[in-house]
Amino acid sequence: MIWEHLGDNRSGKTFLNALMAWEAYNLGRKVYCSCSVDLGFPCILNFPHYHIDLDQLRHVKLFNSYLLTDESVEFMDARRANTNLVREIGLFGYQATKRGVDWHYDAVRHKNIDPRIRLNPHYIVESFRIPRDPRLTLKAIRFEVNYRYGGTKTFYVTNPKAYFPIYNHEASVQGEDS
Repeated sequence: MIWEHLGDNRSGKTFLNALMAWEAYNLGRKVYCSCSVDLGFPCILNFPHYHIDLDQLRHVKLFNSYLLTDESVEFMDARRANTNLVREIGLFGYQATKRGVDWHYDAVRHKNIDPRIRLNPHYIVESFRIPRDPRLTLKAIRFEVNYRYGGTKTFYVTNPKAYFPIYNHEASVQGEDS
């Protein structure tokens, strides 16, 4: 299944991605993640996983696995729709479900993602930080899960800091020196 995670910065998108990756790992599935370790950032996940380069996405034989693509708009920007990379990622999206891949990608704005990709998810998950102000201590996260064939479910994660050991929650910001 394909999952698009939407929300403001620091709203819990990567948190839920990591939590679902942890669940997949505990179920015995291979977990792949687009960690930017080659740029000097720490891994996103703090449990065994494989790194994947999105340039090679269609050429890696992923089956019955979990794929976490963090900071997805860097790779799947709608304004770069005619590049080979974005087309390749879009084509991968058409094959992911057939291969048993649960693909989770995130975005702050839905329309920033290439249409071939953003029009294809089975689920769109919106995350809302409580309190909304990222300068304040995080108390909870509200998630709204919309299934493309109808239906919305809402759930809350209280005390999300209890899960922080499974992933690095500090933001990786790439600047001009990166």
